[in-house]
Amino acid sequence: MKRDAIAVVGAGKGGTAILQALLKMPDIVIRHVCDIEPGAPGMAFAREHGIAWDGDLETVCRDPEVDLIFEATGRRSVYDRILALKHPRTRVIGSEDAKIIFHLLVLQQGVSDKLGDHNLELDRRVRERTRELAQANETLEQINNEKTRYLMHATHQLKAPFAAIQSYIDVLLEGYAGAFEPRAREILLKMRQRCALLSESIKEMLELANLKSMVRENIKMETAALDDIFASAVRHLVDMAAVRGIRIVVPPPTGLRVLCNRNQILILLSTLLENAVQYSPDGSDIQVAAAAPSGGDRVEVAVTDHGIGIAADVVDRIFDEYFRANEAVAVHEQGTGLGLAIAREISNLHSTTIRVDSAPGQGATFSFRLRIAAHP
Repeated sequence: MKRDAIAVVGAGKGGTAILQALLKMPDIVIRHVCDIEPGAPGMAFAREHGIAWDGDLETVCRDPEVDLIFEATGRRSVYDRILALKHPRTRVIGSEDAKIIFHLLVLQQGVSDKLGDHNLELDRRVRERTRELAQANETLEQINNEKTRYLMHATHQLKAPFAAIQSYIDVLLEGYAGAFEPRAREILLKMRQRCALLSESIKEMLELANLKSMVRENIKMETAALDDIFASAVRHLVDMAAVRGIRIVVPPPTGLRVLCNRNQILILLSTLLENAVQYSPDGSDIQVAAAAPSGGDRVEVAVTDHGIGIAADVVDRIFDEYFRANEAVAVHEQGTGLGLAIAREISNLHSTTIRVDSAPGQGATFSFRLRIAAHP
């Protein structure tokens, strides 16, 4: 974009002030400064800033490149002479008009300066706030790490006593201390059930704390057969499903090999399958699917059930630690609320995300992707 070329005639205090204001404007160029006094302050200003200066008014006026001449002397004779000498396309602003424009330029520059000051202050505050947030995040991370270490220590301390209590209850139920009244036996059975739940909770708490303390880069990844992972996960749950007549349907052999930590992915898939069994109606089917687009580098694994489904207002919370929807509690009271939290941590460590597609009463599909290590 062409910049306007301006000449200033009259390099006294007024002309100098105009020069200073014009020099700060990016869309113009000061082509000439003219005054009969070489020592005028505006002439010195021009020399300092590399602006052409001249004492010959005619030379300035006849320059065809000049778009606008500021007459800053305040003398009518100078103004009239500029009008007589100037190039036809050059515009002229007299001293009275120049004063008005000068004040406008000063006001504009004042606004620009204030805006610049505000921007600098805003930038300072943003940097300061960013540092505060970084420090707060670091503090939260330290607190979370400390909480994880405490949780691991506490659960380790609880694991042995609960295992001992469970063993004593089993011994009592086997008749070591003699027969029990039906009511007493019922209480012991409930105690054993509660101990089993607590033991499961402790195991999952330790698993979750261990996963949270892991660094993704330090996890041992290996090439594993996807079909073997499917078979192992189903084998662990087939008896639980068979009791209720639930059938787990796996896809035909895929021949795919995936890059993953096999034990962790087995835990993730087993968790999704166990939830599907727990919240599916008797006699229903659960489908395990694997889809790998041709030429793609990832396979999508999905577990679909036809159970109670998940309401839209809680679907974002089901991966939170200890959260259980009311509908889930009504169907399966003994859940720990940690299974999906563990599954999420495993998916994060594998740079993937568990996606959920569900609606109340219409079942649910949980899916995640794994990197393919080798095509069949």
